[in-house]
Amino acid sequence: MPFSPSDAWLQGLGAAFVQLAAGEFAAAVRGTHTSPVRALGKWLIDALPTPLIDVAIALLRRGDKPAIAIALTLFSLGVPAMAATAGTATLMAALLLSGLLGLYALWRRTELSRTTAATLGLVGTAAGMLGVFFGAEASFAIGFAAAGLALVIRRVRQRRRAEPVRLPRPQAPLGSPPGSASLEIPGLSELITPVDRFFVTDVTFPAPSVVLRQWRLVVRGMVEHPLSLTLDELLSLPSREIDAVLMCVHNPVGGPFVGNARWQGVLLRDLLVRAGAATEADHVRLHSVDGFSAGISLSLLGDGFEPMLVYAMNGTPLTRAHGAPVRVLVPGIHGYDANIKWLASVEVMRFSEAIDYAERKGWPRRPSRMAPNSRIDVPNHSALLAPGRQIVAGVAWSPPHGVAKVELRIDGGPWQVCALATALGPSAWVQWQAPWDATPGRHTLETRTWGREGVQAELAAAPYPDGARGYHRIAVDVQSTRTPQRRQVCWWLASDARARGLLAWRGITAWRRHRPHRG
Repeated sequence: MPFSPSDAWLQGLGAAFVQLAAGEFAAAVRGTHTSPVRALGKWLIDALPTPLIDVAIALLRRGDKPAIAIALTLFSLGVPAMAATAGTATLMAALLLSGLLGLYALWRRTELSRTTAATLGLVGTAAGMLGVFFGAEASFAIGFAAAGLALVIRRVRQRRRAEPVRLPRPQAPLGSPPGSASLEIPGLSELITPVDRFFVTDVTFPAPSVVLRQWRLVVRGMVEHPLSLTLDELLSLPSREIDAVLMCVHNPVGGPFVGNARWQGVLLRDLLVRAGAATEADHVRLHSVDGFSAGISLSLLGDGFEPMLVYAMNGTPLTRAHGAPVRVLVPGIHGYDANIKWLASVEVMRFSEAIDYAERKGWPRRPSRMAPNSRIDVPNHSALLAPGRQIVAGVAWSPPHGVAKVELRIDGGPWQVCALATALGPSAWVQWQAPWDATPGRHTLETRTWGREGVQAELAAAPYPDGARGYHRIAVDVQSTRTPQRRQVCWWLASDARARGLLAWRGITAWRRHRPHRG
């Protein structure tokens, strides 16, 4: 039906809103979080050049996925709204194109059946086309109703899916951390990072929802006895606990994408023995339910690295965001390289035949090992302190062999050895502290960690290709005439913006320098 130019954009906006809301509603009814617009987000992540993704992560940090969601939503609403000003036929064409793009993105998602993908895509497309004839007010009313119902359905399904998982007792349970392992210093990172504050990064959009009673772990490839284990069967196998650091390869020096947790699960080597892995196999490819893949060289097992298939974190079953029901943990290897979430299968094979997601995106095939690292938590960068005795404190890690010592340097002077708390284990982080007699003025504080196999690198480097490098360095003011502050906001904001921009630039130059020579 024709409509006047004055309200054309509103008509198009309403139709587009119905299209988005209907897609969310259909996804909720089908029991998935993957709606057409969210599937477009995953497609965008896969399609964007990896250097551009690295720049976005450097600049936006935790805001990368919200930025994608906002951009896609504005695009999905804005294009039909603008197209409507050119007439009904143009609006219909824009809605049809948007719907077909969503359908294609859904079709690519391996965790969705073809029937589900087609249903979600066609429902959204049809709703948008019908919205043209509803009128703007009716379209918005229907859209809000559909979005509200989708939210209610998802919450109801989430409660129903909250199937109780009874964790087995590990073979050698770890005791409670000793009091000497935790320094009671305000502002210092907790010894064990709470699950709800543990960082979440991945390349999926959104996180898959796995039905526990339908999930199977498949072990296949170069094995004598292929396995297909239910979650109960996996839980019945001998398990162990480990306190270990997990860090994203994109974590900048001193950054937030690192945490320390107590994990429980089954050793990968035990599963390989159970399946009868061939002696000529030298690699394991791990597959997620959403199609992501990563690999582990079996040679790592001889270097002190011990991959685990974990199903519990800090004494509770894994959450959806952290990879439920089962994820892989390889202490000492960056998260992107092997620590896959939502595990579906383990494929035993030859390294020469393995091409994984990270390699297709331009990252090196070799595993990216965590280097010795430390972070200053107290005081904050840009803090305003009073003269006199101050405590500098933080955390340090060097998995899987452990931290040997941590050192602190003030204003480029001599290194002083810091006092370490009791370590929970070689793969966990350890808290450290050092006294400092603060004098008036601006001061620079630096820290470095010695691992069992070397010292933290001084030269700053981007996350690509082996993880960020360099000393964590902060600056603080010491004054007697002003009230102490945890952070001087303007200074902190300017420094943070500069650090993000510098990290993004280093990432670009690193890709230019290393990409042609990756191996």
